[in-house]
Amino acid sequence: MTSYRFLKGLTLLEMAIVLAVLGVLVAGGIASLPEQRVVAKQLESQAIQANIKEQLMKFILINRYLPCPDIDTPLDGRENRTPVNVGGDIIDTCSSDTGAVPYLDIGLRIEDVQDAYGNFIRYAVNQDADDQVNVVICDDTSSASYFCNAVANPLNANRAVFTLVDTPPTQGNTGAGNYRICNANVNVCNNGTAATDLQSDGVSVVLVAYNEDGAQILNLALSNNCNAAGGANTENCNQDAFYHQQAITTQENNFFDDTIVTISGYEIKSKILSPVTVWINSIQTPALPSTLEGYNLEAGDYAPMDDENTPDVIRVNRNITVALNLGAGNDQVVVGNDLSSELEYNNNTGEITDKGTQAALDTGEGDDTVYIVGAANSNVTLGEGDDSFVLGTNLTETLSAGSGNDKIWIQGNVESTATFTLGDGDDVVWLGGKENYVSGNLDAPINGGAGYDILVLENMTKAVWQADSFFQSRVDGFELVIFKGTESGTREHLTL
Repeated sequence: MTSYRFLKGLTLLEMAIVLAVLGVLVAGGIASLPEQRVVAKQLESQAIQANIKEQLMKFILINRYLPCPDIDTPLDGRENRTPVNVGGDIIDTCSSDTGAVPYLDIGLRIEDVQDAYGNFIRYAVNQDADDQVNVVICDDTSSASYFCNAVANPLNANRAVFTLVDTPPTQGNTGAGNYRICNANVNVCNNGTAATDLQSDGVSVVLVAYNEDGAQILNLALSNNCNAAGGANTENCNQDAFYHQQAITTQENNFFDDTIVTISGYEIKSKILSPVTVWINSIQTPALPSTLEGYNLEAGDYAPMDDENTPDVIRVNRNITVALNLGAGNDQVVVGNDLSSELEYNNNTGEITDKGTQAALDTGEGDDTVYIVGAANSNVTLGEGDDSFVLGTNLTETLSAGSGNDKIWIQGNVESTATFTLGDGDDVVWLGGKENYVSGNLDAPINGGAGYDILVLENMTKAVWQADSFFQSRVDGFELVIFKGTESGTREHLTL
């Protein structure tokens, strides 16, 4: 016999409770939709800003200066400059320190410099770049010099006006005309804001996407009525030295959805004045004739010039296997593979008794440039002068930079068997390569010596540095550390 079980239905009270709970859930979901939409648009704008920043960095890498804002009506995609006569020299200052991104100059389309809502992204540059009275734009002690498009003389062609040491921001000098970005911890952003509440300092370029209320903010900026915007919107609307990255809010009377991306002087210098850039400039602009080109360089193949007026220009496709002392002159050495003499074995045991340390390189005096694609299994001494050195793999032996303002890039690791010292002078060391995330380890001490020395860590964040006391203990005599870029491309830094 078939039996039936009857299910008991919900009472009216139970049904009311269920409906009430569903109502709360639905209402909460609907209420969050506007904020979700704002966040999605913010992320879209940030991606646009990051692309603009990348193109600006490519522009300065090629041209050795950053472009000025586009202030034409309508925008034509080109920077606007005003020529000023300074003692018979014509200096092109920026026509304004605030405007739109000169999209054609940096190889973009007009839609590539608009935020997710179709508003033009603000492009603010150092506030002294448009100074037509003091005209400091081409003074290398001014932060405005990142925007100088002048070439002092043909010998300086393809070289930047700004320098690693003289151009702010530097230790204790954030630079005149630069910007400060306050973080979300404060409600008011001004000169009284503590350093701990600054998201960025010493900023040369600010890219602001105003997003949903952008049309309103931009109109207020045009009419010089930014106070009507209110709160952080006012700070990002006016044209003073402060910008404010507040947290997003969709509250009707406190709406804020701006996104800010910056370029600091530290980022510009660590990118543009890197040893690989210096190397490219030195061999291509102008290209010096080779004193030796070949497959390998072995004993008896070459006698160094040791002549101040005749540099040794050595280009070897594979290995240098013999010791060289190049003496005087601005020498250049390219090694397509290794700086290493032959391996030596114990014939009885097969054990390696020498891994190739007999090919020591001493560049002597002068401003020398060395690029070793592979390994340096022998010692390298750079001597006196402003030298540049690039090593494609790990540092395993002794590297002595000597005196002078040296630029050194170890693309691999500094191994425990290495000795790495920098002498007198204002030196910069790049450690690691972005394309190799396991590079940049420091297993032997590095000493910056006297002078103002900068360490650029291509694969280490500031947070990892602060948590790694062993790594910190290996760094001595450096005044500044610059860390790998964040997701937005911004590089943090720390004064030691």
